[in-house]
This record gives sequence, structure tokens and C-alpha cells, in this order.
Amino acid sequence: MASFWKILAVATEGGTLTAYSTRFTITGMTGTTPATYVTAAQGVAGNAGPQGQDNIANAPGAPAGAAEFTVPYQLQTGLTKYAPMQPVPGTQITAKTFKPLHPTSAYTLATTWLPIATIATTLTESQTFSASSMENTVRT
Repeated sequence: MASFWKILAVATEGGTLTAYSTRFTITGMTGTTPATYVTAAQGVAGNAGPQGQDNIANAPGAPAGAAEFTVPYQLQTGLTKYAPMQPVPGTQITAKTFKPLHPTSAYTLATTWLPIATIATTLTESQTFSASSMENTVRT
């Protein structure tokens, strides 16, 4: 019986691209094949796989602006999420206990195959703080 591989690619700009390999035959295996598959394979002519499907959203996204970084992470939707810049560290350590800046994300351990990811990337706002230092050249 002729078989083929189905290849599913997820585009960073959204959507999927489905492609199929050429058909191939596996011999020497034992077992049974459901009748629906046998019937479908008998109607196949040639080695070409099925026609692929292009479901990619080819519209380029707008560049990130300052507004995207102000929306709380857990409220954002879409393939790209935006994280605020990291705060500038203080000059002294005054805290006695740890306090997170943002709430943690909920998670569940996977026990079966998961669906296709809904987030392609996270962009973090560029740091605008800079510091400089130099060697003390004064001798005592």
C-alpha cells in the first residue's frame, strides 16, 4: 500500500503550510489496515503526494512601538508577545524578602500531545539605562 508523509510548518507571521512527500511503499509488515485506507490507496495513481495547502498570513506585522510593551503579558494575544524592559537595579540592597515584579504564569504538565503553539516569540523592550565606569588613577 502506498503511503506518504504529511509535513506541517507553522509560520512566524501566522498560519500554517502543509506539504506532503511523494508516496512510498512499505513491504514485509504484518497486521491489518482499515478498509477506508485500503479503498483510498487503491484510487491513487502515480507517486505524487496530495496537493499542499498554503494557509500562511503573508501580511507583515507592524513594528513594535511603545504601546505594545504596556499591555500586561497575560492579556496579550497573537503570535508575538511583548515584555517590558527590566528595571534598573538599585545602588543598595534594602529588601529583606523576595517579591516578584509580575504574577507567575499558570502551567499544566503535559500528559498527551499538545496543540500547535499559539506564541511564536516574545520581544523584550530595549534597555535605555546605561552605566559607565573608569579606573581610579589617583595614587595615594
